[in-house]
Amino acid sequence: MTLVHDTADRAARIAAVVADIDTSAAIDNDFYRLWMGGPLPYPAVAVFAREYLARTRFTAVMVALSVLNTTDLAARVECVKNLYSEYGNGNAEKAHLVLLENFLADLLSRLGGREVSTGELTLEEPLPSTTAFSAGQRELFSSTDQRVVQGALLAQEHLAFAMLTRLYEGVRNYKPLWPREDDFHEACEYFYVHIGEAEKEHKREAVVSAAAVSRTEADFAVVLRAYDAFLTLTADYWRGVHQAVAAAG
Repeated sequence: MTLVHDTADRAARIAAVVADIDTSAAIDNDFYRLWMGGPLPYPAVAVFAREYLARTRFTAVMVALSVLNTTDLAARVECVKNLYSEYGNGNAEKAHLVLLENFLADLLSRLGGREVSTGELTLEEPLPSTTAFSAGQRELFSSTDQRVVQGALLAQEHLAFAMLTRLYEGVRNYKPLWPREDDFHEACEYFYVHIGEAEKEHKREAVVSAAAVSRTEADFAVVLRAYDAFLTLTADYWRGVHQAVAAAG
């Protein structure tokens, strides 16, 4: 058994893994290019909203599973911090899923010229690629091997920051739908919470917790395999979303 030296060394090694995540197909893909390239018609935005909500509604559940399925105390503590943030630091109105639902309903209502609720987005089944993502995500986070869980969490949290910055850049294409600039920025709280502090902290916490369970070379290899598996799931998810959004537009 080859030991990976002290905690700082392990954290540095984990940080090196995620340093080039924005070059992966999970981030460098056709969907983001389409989304940021200009405004899309209502049907295309509705497809995006449906698929993104279907994917994101389970994020906090996955973080909760990371708490349950991680036995290392230091790693578990970092996961708990992440979970508390997902639930609005104790304020249900600021839970990240609530902020997302509010934004999507507002955007679609303005774009469609009628009141739209997020309940409408759940009337249609998500794409098979979205369902496959959710199933694969749950499998990783439900693993009894904490190294698998932490590898998946590492990928999820580092993808989230890159994802949300790109989604926000695309959202700015719809800024004219809000008559006052302040109203637009208030509506975008979901993005600002993540881009400002939450995801930066989640990224740091995920590095610390992944490092905590990477005590040997074998541990590190398992973490890395799970990390790569989550990247692949995410790339496939966005490929499916891109095809559906492009077809609707």
